[in-house]
Amino acid sequence: MKGKVLTLAVVMCLLVGFAGISAADAPRILLIAKPDQTMVLADYLRPEFDVEIANEADLLDPYSELFTLESLAQFDGIILGELVMGAGYNGSAVMEASIQGAIKSAVAQGTGFVHIGGWCSYQGGNPDWAGLWHGTPIDEILPVHVSNTWDTNDDGVDIPRLNDARHPIAAGLDWRALQRFGGYNRVTAAEGAHVVLSDPKSRLPLIVTGTYGEGKTVAFTGGLAGGWDADMIKWKDFPQLWRNIAAFIAN
Repeated sequence: MKGKVLTLAVVMCLLVGFAGISAADAPRILLIAKPDQTMVLADYLRPEFDVEIANEADLLDPYSELFTLESLAQFDGIILGELVMGAGYNGSAVMEASIQGAIKSAVAQGTGFVHIGGWCSYQGGNPDWAGLWHGTPIDEILPVHVSNTWDTNDDGVDIPRLNDARHPIAAGLDWRALQRFGGYNRVTAAEGAHVVLSDPKSRLPLIVTGTYGEGKTVAFTGGLAGGWDADMIKWKDFPQLWRNIAAFIAN
């Protein structure tokens, strides 16, 4: 009986040890966005990724040590969504230039980066509800050029064009089952960027990858947890798409 108990104890210790190794090895992803987006993304990414969440209010916390270069550089990837604090105070206005600069430096050192589209992302819809990221440090690290004028396309695209089915972000997904991508921000691919998905009518990019320094970067110009993705979020492979994106920037 003692032998069986000892064997069981050894097995349990090994299982706990393996679980600890798995958790320790999980890529660290920082989500910065409005709460409904971070909630959806965290649900998609866990438990394969070690996820930390920062919503708009966290960016305004003067005592936070999360947004120093030293802290940000510890993450394998950063995903930036919409930031919405109220009319006239959105997007880049919510994130101080010093934080943007720290993110830019972390990406240059190897942290991956993704920007999600929306009315309060990229340049955005109008002065009161806008991203206003044109000309910012975040704009500089993206694999696309952010417009300096209203850039939202609410009509969207029904069936997007898959330009590279073998790309790690696109591989293994049933793209034929995706009937509508939805609205997106009008951006143009930067020199040397790789367009994975695009609008066949406007020829504008929807998913673009690139690099900044040592870090991988992704521009996802569609929305998340909002009106633009009302159809796309029903696609059975939508959660896996985000796991692919997170794995790509964290690798």
